Amino acid sequence: MCWIYDKIEVLSTPCGNIAVTDERGHTIKFSVRKNPYSPDCGGLNTDTNYELCISTSDLKFGRTYKIRVNAAELSYGTSDEHTECVSGTLNDYSIAIGAYDPNDDEKLFQAEEYTKRKGYEGMIVDPPEFNKSCFKKYDVQMLDDHSGFSFQLIDRSSELIVFLAAWIKNVSAPEDCEGEVEIWTT
Repeated sequence: MCWIYDKIEVLSTPCGNIAVTDERGHTIKFSVRKNPYSPDCGGLNTDTNYELCISTSDLKFGRTYKIRVNAAELSYGTSDEHTECVSGTLNDYSIAIGAYDPNDDEKLFQAEEYTKRKGYEGMIVDPPEFNKSCFKKYDVQMLDDHSGFSFQLIDRSSELIVFLAAWIKNVSAPEDCEGEVEIWTT
């Protein structure tokens, strides 16, 4: 693999530092490589479009981990095909962090079943708790404050858990630049 950074504790960005920690606050090392998905969006492009790769061998079962940016105030960005992202702007830069959910279909199935049992109409409601016995790879959730994601290792069927991060200097309205980094991270 062609790592830009190998086994780092923090990735510095103009919008704050990105780090991975466990529930005790201990830093988990991760590696960074170029994101191969980099569409040219209306002439905007960036060299800071990355995959943040966490080795599953560095994680323990039963622990909750977080990947987050510590300075920029982020909010829900967008979602697409089993992915979602958070995004925001700070210091004239827009940033997004995206996550792939390998259990998105299972969560939807469980939500649909729960909705039917409860008799809700016209909406799909998540159950109070998902049955994770059918989950694979890892479970990922957006943090309540939208600063990133929490995740738990389910099995070691994948060598890496990959999150996406991209940022760009605002050359137009911040919401337009946030939209671009959201595309790159979902």
